[in-house]
Amino acid sequence: MAEYGTLRVKTGLAEMLKGGVIMDVVDAEQARIAEDAGACAVMALERVPADIRRDGGVARMADPQRIREIQEAVTIPVMAKCRIGHFAEAQILEALEVDFIDESEVLTPADEEH
Repeated sequence: MAEYGTLRVKTGLAEMLKGGVIMDVVDAEQARIAEDAGACAVMALERVPADIRRDGGVARMADPQRIREIQEAVTIPVMAKCRIGHFAEAQILEALEVDFIDESEVLTPADEEH
């Protein structure tokens, strides 16, 4: 019987990524280029978070449709970031079945106080 979502599967996937290159991508074309270049995984982003904050915007999780397009474009694992403490973003990423969720300090905090 196949295993899905078990600790063994999750740690096995993490082990496969060790020593590999994880590329930040903002669309399916960049994801395909990264895969063709040998990336072991891609991180789906809306834009580079530092650029968004520099321009006065809010860096948050990438658009779910964009993430789905990236997932459909590649065979390597797709990761995505959510804001620290923003459980709704994390739940969306879980529903999209991304391979890893990065609760990231580089995105704009959901709540500056907590």
